[in-house]
Amino acid sequence: MINKIIPIRFSLLKILFLVMSPFVLSQAGFAQDESATVLAVKEHPHFFGARRGALPIVKQDIARGDTSLMPAYNALIITANKALATEPPTVTDKKRHPVSGNLNDYYTQAPYLWPDPSKPDGLPYLPKDGIINPESRNPDFADYSRGQEIGHLVESLALAYYLTGKESYAAHAARCLRVWFIDSTTRMNPHLKYAQAVPGRNQGRYIGMIEAGGVVQAVDAAGLLDGSKHWSKNDRAALDIWITNFLDWFINSEYGKEEIQMRQNHGTMFDVRVVRLALALGKYELARERLELVKENRIARQIEPDGAQPMELRRTKSFNYSEMNLTGLTELATLGEWVGVNLWSYETADGRSIRRALEFLRPYVEEVPEGSPPRVWHYKQVVPFLPEILAPAFRMASIGYQDEAYEAIASQFSDFRASSFQLTHPKGSF
Repeated sequence: MINKIIPIRFSLLKILFLVMSPFVLSQAGFAQDESATVLAVKEHPHFFGARRGALPIVKQDIARGDTSLMPAYNALIITANKALATEPPTVTDKKRHPVSGNLNDYYTQAPYLWPDPSKPDGLPYLPKDGIINPESRNPDFADYSRGQEIGHLVESLALAYYLTGKESYAAHAARCLRVWFIDSTTRMNPHLKYAQAVPGRNQGRYIGMIEAGGVVQAVDAAGLLDGSKHWSKNDRAALDIWITNFLDWFINSEYGKEEIQMRQNHGTMFDVRVVRLALALGKYELARERLELVKENRIARQIEPDGAQPMELRRTKSFNYSEMNLTGLTELATLGEWVGVNLWSYETADGRSIRRALEFLRPYVEEVPEGSPPRVWHYKQVVPFLPEILAPAFRMASIGYQDEAYEAIASQFSDFRASSFQLTHPKGSF
């Protein structure tokens, strides 16, 4: 089951390119000045869901037949071909909106809230942390699955277009983007006011902002369509208007003012969304400002000196939430490389850091020597313990810290070899 990722074969040209580019960054390579912004502006493609400088190299390697990338590339093409046969999702696909009546408004129901069995109408709903109520995923009125699908569809199609040059992928990605973000009859209104509503209590909650992931993924991936005949300047301008309005609501709404204060995964993912949206709009200074605040607002407050993340460990899915928050922090560190903000080496006086959080979880995911007992996760975990969900975090960290041991952890999971993460965040050279 355990397979090592076949090392990437670097040509002399690529080695020279890596020396001159930010793909493999030394800790001294973070220039906290305008030069980082200049480099980000010149970087192509503008897709911030990938490590800076990675995609051009990956494209060259695939053209050369690099076997280490083939499992992920072949899986991407299969996914993209299936996406071609998938109708673009839209928030107006739901049959009713339980609150506003406007189908263009995104709506979801709180996943961990259940009917009160002591009440005839079940209202108000009561919490069962970590246990998803299937009702909350009902597509007749809830947009959750569609909100995730739009991100996966656009990213897989746009990435396939970038790597192959086939316009059919770009055409369908552009169609999906127009349906969800641009066409007035089907577009999502640029807010999440009605996300994660609790029946009997409220019409939506600020913590529902965490569901923005698919939407952010889609608008970011639109940057991969630059140069396609199916994605015009007018399309891009219209999308930018939507992103601008959404980002303004995200930051300045009462919901946003609450969510930014969260001292756990919600606060971390809020920052991830804001930074990616800002970068997609070319607002590099806003991205840099938000990333600088991650040091004191997230790393220093969320991670203990021993690396524990107490706000995540208290949950009923403690490993999953620890993974979610740590993956978010490593993503922020990777995003920081676009604008010269170094989160990898940030450490408080008492030792709180991203690396310390990685080391706290490392014994529970690292392959143990033969004959040794595995480490047991003693915190509450009401769902299966799946160490492989940490592979992306350890891959990002392996490059950020130039740590071969972290790469060994990421590459020990065989399914990870076929993940598109291998294309957007390819293995580094050590």
